[in-house]
Amino acid sequence: MRISVTLHDLGLCALIASLVLSGCNAISGIDDLTFQGVGGSGGGGAAPGAGGDASGGGDASGGGDASGGGDASGGGGDASGGGGDASGGGDASDGGGGGGECDGSPCPVPRGVELVDQTFTVLRGSPGAGTAVMDVCPDGQVTLGYRGAVAPLAESFVLGRIQAQCGHLELTGAGPYAITTTPGDATPVRGDYGDEPWEIMCPENEVVVGFGGRAGSFVDFLSIGCAPLLVKGEPGDLRVELGPLSFPGGAGGEGGEPFPDTLCDGAQVPNAVQTVIATVVSAFGMGCVTASLTY
Repeated sequence: MRISVTLHDLGLCALIASLVLSGCNAISGIDDLTFQGVGGSGGGGAAPGAGGDASGGGDASGGGDASGGGDASGGGGDASGGGGDASGGGDASDGGGGGGECDGSPCPVPRGVELVDQTFTVLRGSPGAGTAVMDVCPDGQVTLGYRGAVAPLAESFVLGRIQAQCGHLELTGAGPYAITTTPGDATPVRGDYGDEPWEIMCPENEVVVGFGGRAGSFVDFLSIGCAPLLVKGEPGDLRVELGPLSFPGGAGGEGGEPFPDTLCDGAQVPNAVQTVIATVVSAFGMGCVTASLTY
């Protein structure tokens, strides 16, 4: 048996083919992403425990083509990694400028970042096989990565425990502006089995933007994509956009089938972790929000 905690080839060749600007203070959209050559998917699932069906709209197979998940050694990706620069991108110099006039008066100056418009992704795995749990990062924090433990199952491993590492967003600079992250709280550990630890964290000043992996009766393998949040635009028309993606890796075993890459609606970022627990992790998803500038 072998545990995979590797660089994961998330295969985002055309990572942000076209940034769809949804207006001042909104995160830009991403037309299509592929973490594993399977094909992008959107959000829109209901939140367990939040008035929605615990299934979240995702079936056990996830609809993924087994050919798109890489060979068995990688649990859904090439162990050699690649496909993205782990350093991320988005230098502070790319941020929107300060100063300027708006209708003859000084333009408003952004003071910080707030999180609005909560949505939820579909659940990947077996949403009906266990107890649905929703854990939200406190105090306006977003997800910076995940950690947990794997559990042996037959000749492979599944995710036996999981929790999200949350972090704070801070607006810095006086034009150009940058958004930085600092580690904050962690959500509770969910799952009751497994003693081989794993951890997947985004690079410095990046946040989680989506996940891929493999699943069947349980979540066998989980990988994530990350990106910085950039402030773009001219004075009076500043907005938050996702920067270049990076791919810190994945963890888990070789069972299950690849499921479609899963993103927040409209390129939001996650602030919550959805799980379905039956001793181990039966299903996984994210709760998502839009990062918006405050004045």
